[in-house]
Amino acid sequence: MKDGRILLAAFDMDGTLLEQDSSWVALHKHFGTTKHGEASLKLYSEGKIDYGEFMRRDIGSWPPAVTRDKVDLILSKYRLRPEAKETVAALRKRGVDSVIVTSGIDILAEKVASDLGITRWVANGLRFDRNGMVLPNGVGRVDPTRKDVAYRKMLSGLGIPPERTIAVGDTAYDITFLKSARKGFMLAHSTRVNDPEIIHIEKLTDILAHL
Repeated sequence: MKDGRILLAAFDMDGTLLEQDSSWVALHKHFGTTKHGEASLKLYSEGKIDYGEFMRRDIGSWPPAVTRDKVDLILSKYRLRPEAKETVAALRKRGVDSVIVTSGIDILAEKVASDLGITRWVANGLRFDRNGMVLPNGVGRVDPTRKDVAYRKMLSGLGIPPERTIAVGDTAYDITFLKSARKGFMLAHSTRVNDPEIIHIEKLTDILAHL
């Protein structure tokens, strides 16, 4: 611990480890409720509703009697970025653990983590009744604009200081998360921010040159 080396790399999931932008958007597209999702996102972005209400509106716009099995099937069609496995494996060889911090859905986060050999992750959740039907209120664990809160809570439980970590994201929502680590990296495929503390990269493997 005295050498100050990086011990942990934290990754956003949607748009970062995955090619698709959002697990919530994937469900909206399938159910034909994209406009409802966009309207809720606008209200959330403008500060007119909190994230809990945002989730309730998203879930409430879906068709009735959506089951866990249905959600699982829709989200199972995810696509990892081509270099995701290589990056996580290379980090592991250097003694750097990887975690996922996402405002996406826990059902998908569990799948992606298992696929990449990642054992720790935090995501927002869906709730189901005893028959497997989606309940109207989700479980908010990661507010998109305050991912740093969920991240710091995770690090506290692991006993790892933020300055011994790096973080990787892909949108402006990730900025507080990226800036909470020693080094923050943003994939340049969708967003560029004018902030000297954030390093723009073209692909995930680019972070390896900065360790």
